[in-house]
Amino acid sequence: MTWIEILGYAASLLVAVSLSMKSLARLRALNLLGSVAFAVYGLVLGVYPVMVVNAYIAVINVVFLMRMQPGHSEAFSLLAIGRADNGYLRRFLEFHARDIARYFPDFDPDRLAAPRVVFILRDMLPVGLVIGHRDDQRNLIVDLDYVIPSHRDFRCAEYFYRAWRSVMDDDGIEGFLTRSEVDAHRRYLKKLNFQPARDIGEHWYLRPA
Repeated sequence: MTWIEILGYAASLLVAVSLSMKSLARLRALNLLGSVAFAVYGLVLGVYPVMVVNAYIAVINVVFLMRMQPGHSEAFSLLAIGRADNGYLRRFLEFHARDIARYFPDFDPDRLAAPRVVFILRDMLPVGLVIGHRDDQRNLIVDLDYVIPSHRDFRCAEYFYRAWRSVMDDDGIEGFLTRSEVDAHRRYLKKLNFQPARDIGEHWYLRPA
């Protein structure tokens, strides 16, 4: 098998795998690699239609990946929900229940007293949900910080923790506190500057407000 055949198979595999990604950022990134590989494949073999089409696809992927970076397009906003029995909130939680349970296995909205509920909107689409409640130590305990798979690029969370005061009463909140034993969620918390709160207990994490 020649190197150009290997390149062709690799390009096909990258494109195929990209289409299985739930995250738009990962889909775009893998598809970009596949389209670049196909463009080179077409150039080497002199199959110029393949080269041109895949070069165009690569450019499109680059443009969208740049738009996904912080500081670029997409309109973010927050929407506070005043009632925990809100119909849409319930449907959202039911629809994503299985995925939510992967990261928040102990989450039960029916056990929360006076929760604060905020949807994260991206281009007016509800793609994230934060539910929390106050403790007695000036912290907001984050019971749920969930973003749908297609939009998990940290921008939703970064926006929420930057703009939460626009839709929530401050009430002297000095920090965000959450507990997690799920490795993937703990890696997420670390990237958002949550630090272990060992004085509170094992698996607790705190981020200054």
